[in-house]
Amino acid sequence: MAYKLIVTDRADEQIDRLVAYLISHLNNPEAASHFLDELETIYELLEENPYQFAESKNEYLFLRGYREAIFHEMNYRVVFRTDSQTIYILGVFHMLEDYGRKVY
Repeated sequence: MAYKLIVTDRADEQIDRLVAYLISHLNNPEAASHFLDELETIYELLEENPYQFAESKNEYLFLRGYREAIFHEMNYRVVFRTDSQTIYILGVFHMLEDYGRKVY
C-alpha cells in the first residue's frame, strides 16, 4: 500500500536552511549530498509503510499521533504524522535539538 507524502512548507524551509548551512558554513557539500540521499531513503520508506517508525518520544507530539524516522548514518530525525493514506512531514531536526519546543 503506497502512501502520499506531503512535505510542509515549514519542513521544506528547514531542509533548505540545513543544506545551505552544510554547504556554506561548514563548507561540506558532500555532507549536504549525503543528507539529501538519507532524506530520500526515509521518504521512500515512509511511502511504503509509515508505521514501521516509532511513535514520537515527545509527549505533546505523541498525543497527537506523530512519529519519528531516524537517519541511519546522520544525527537527524524526520517528524511526521499519518492521516489515512497521506503522510505529513512536520520537520527535520538534528538529534541534539529540542524539537518539541520548535513545533508548538
